[in-house]
Amino acid sequence: MEEEKLSITVDVTLRGGKFFYDLMAKRGMNMDEIISVLCGGLALSIRSKETPELQGQTLRDVIGHLESEFVNVDSFSDIELKK
Repeated sequence: MEEEKLSITVDVTLRGGKFFYDLMAKRGMNMDEIISVLCGGLALSIRSKETPELQGQTLRDVIGHLESEFVNVDSFSDIELKK
């Protein structure tokens, strides 16, 4: 089976108290692949917590953060997608 390395880089700039994200992915990756890779990395980060209790709390914190991003209409007001 042939291996293919997928790579995503996340750069974050803090400006005026706001985080500005720049995601760069290997050419040809579609949005579903990018989301899958980022979710896998996030899951590994959560699993790195020492106990199931800490893993559960971290997962709840992540879900809460995602919910707050989608509730706040300003979070994505300046999104720009380049393909």
